[in-house]
Amino acid sequence: MQHVAPFRGEGSLKYRELLVNAMHALNHTLEAHLLDADGRYLEAQELQPLERYLQTFETRLNAYQYLRENSEKLVIYALRKTGQSYPDLIQQHGARCKYDMTEVLRYLALSALRDDEMFFKEQMLSWLDTVLLAHKRQLHCVYAYRQLQDAIAKALPTAEANLLRSYLDGVIQTLDSHA
Repeated sequence: MQHVAPFRGEGSLKYRELLVNAMHALNHTLEAHLLDADGRYLEAQELQPLERYLQTFETRLNAYQYLRENSEKLVIYALRKTGQSYPDLIQQHGARCKYDMTEVLRYLALSALRDDEMFFKEQMLSWLDTVLLAHKRQLHCVYAYRQLQDAIAKALPTAEANLLRSYLDGVIQTLDSHA
């Protein structure tokens, strides 16, 4: 029987590669801690993000599943509410707004499931900021995303709604910074 040597050593390329590939499914913070632990055990404080990740998994999973099943309804609700105040906007740009809001919710759901606000900022906020700056509709969009936030708060239990609120707050703050 042949003995296979484990991946050892500080900075082992194979070890790092395996960790990075495994951790992309989780989040930036956990990935950084695991990469920093190459060749040593994690300290108690370095395990706290992992403990938090595990303790909040059910809430994040519930929020993800709800958004997966109901994102279109939530977006339509937000757009109808926005259309009551800005009918011309929805008439002219409703399809684009629906697409953008649906994409935001999809990335928000994935980011919440991963417990990774950095992923959301990197993957979504910079894109959204660029697109909406080009269309010069930040004030209207702030209003629409507040309606979306309201729809989520009404539809989900408090823990899930609060989890998603932080991501939508980031969207609103980004848009508000250009208004």
